[in-house]
Amino acid sequence: MTARAEPGPGTPPRWPDRGEDGSLRAVFVQHRLIAGLPPLPGIDPVAKQAVVAAIVDRLLAVPGGLEPLMLLQRDAALLQRSTVVAVLAVVLARRIGWPDEQLADVGAAALLHDLGAVLAPDRPAAAAFAWLLDRPADDFWLRCALVARSWREDHGALATAGRGYGLPALVRMAVECASLMEHAGPGSLAAALAGTSVAGAFPLELISALPEPLV
Repeated sequence: MTARAEPGPGTPPRWPDRGEDGSLRAVFVQHRLIAGLPPLPGIDPVAKQAVVAAIVDRLLAVPGGLEPLMLLQRDAALLQRSTVVAVLAVVLARRIGWPDEQLADVGAAALLHDLGAVLAPDRPAAAAFAWLLDRPADDFWLRCALVARSWREDHGALATAGRGYGLPALVRMAVECASLMEHAGPGSLAAALAGTSVAGAFPLELISALPEPLV
C-alpha cells in the first residue's frame, strides 16, 4: 500500500473532497448548515434541507470544494446568513424558470457570495474574487468569483440598460430578502423590496417571483 504523502513545510492542510473522510465531513457540514437555518416562510423544511444537501454535494464535486466552507465556518453569523441567501436564491431561480440542473450552481455561488468578509473585511469583493479565481480551473469557480465581485452592483440599472439580469442579480435579491427578513420579518417584503428596486438595487420583475408568504 502506498503511503500518503505528507505536506511540505508551510503547506496548509487540505480537507479531502472524496473518500470516507470527505463524505463524513460533507455530512457534518450539511447538518451544521441545516441546523443553523431559521424558519423561512413559504419554503418547505424538507425542500430547504434538500437545497442545502445539493449545494454541499455540488461543492464536493469540484476539487477544493469544501475549502470555502471551512473558511465560512470561522464566522457563525456569516455562515447562517449565507446559507439563508443560498436557499432563497435557489427558490427564486427555480420560480423564474432556471433549469433544475443549474440550481445547485446557483446555490453554491450564493453561499459563497460574501466569502470576502472572512478573507479581507475591508475589501471583500476583491478578496473573494482573487481567492475564488485561484481555485483549480473550472467554470464553476469562475461563476462564483464573478458573483462575489459583482452582486453588490446596481442590477436594476443594468437591466434598464438592456444588459438583463442573471446570477449576480438573483444573489443580490436574495441578500436583500434575507436582510429584510432578519430585521423586519416576512409579510411586508414586497413594499420594502419595491422601494429598494426603485432606488436601483435590482429589477422589479424579480419581486413577483417571491413565495407568497414572504411578501
